[in-house]
Amino acid sequence: MTKIYEKYGELFQVDEAHFEEFYALLNDTQLLKSDFFLKQGDKCRYLGFIKKGTIRCFYINDQGREINFGFYFENEFFTDYESILCDTVSNMNIQALENCEILLLSKEHLQALYQKEAYWQKFGRVMSEKIYLDAKKRIDDLLCLSPENRYLNLLKKQPLLFQKIAQKHIASYLGVTEQSLSRIRSRIVN
Repeated sequence: MTKIYEKYGELFQVDEAHFEEFYALLNDTQLLKSDFFLKQGDKCRYLGFIKKGTIRCFYINDQGREINFGFYFENEFFTDYESILCDTVSNMNIQALENCEILLLSKEHLQALYQKEAYWQKFGRVMSEKIYLDAKKRIDDLLCLSPENRYLNLLKKQPLLFQKIAQKHIASYLGVTEQSLSRIRSRIVN
């Protein structure tokens, strides 16, 4: 268990004294490329952690277009937090962009941990704060930055994204068309 803790303890933000209890609740699973972890209209029942692979979260707007909200890579958590928290059906889709190895923590196990002791409540609060801050940053970028500056920020903060994600998904994430993204890239290169 020590080797597993060394690999995942810090990433999960769980101390060594609580790690074995936490890790025992996780289930290993795999998603094949294009498989859905969650579909719009279903309730989200799991918190996922990516051991290997790439995941995208997207919405389908009222015109039937896919709007990418987030991309998640190795050693990152992902879920529809609103669906888990409020026990509502999801309005988002979560899909594998490549074959993925994932660790799952069920909503029931997460809730049971929260009931056990204050340590787990703090764990949940810290996770919630991170999700909130990530979402706020995303909203701030969309509202306050030009498409070109959103592109430059993304290039600076997540260069891996440009190697692993199709241009159509990046364009959607930035809130521009593929043609606009191509023009932005041309201006920056020249």
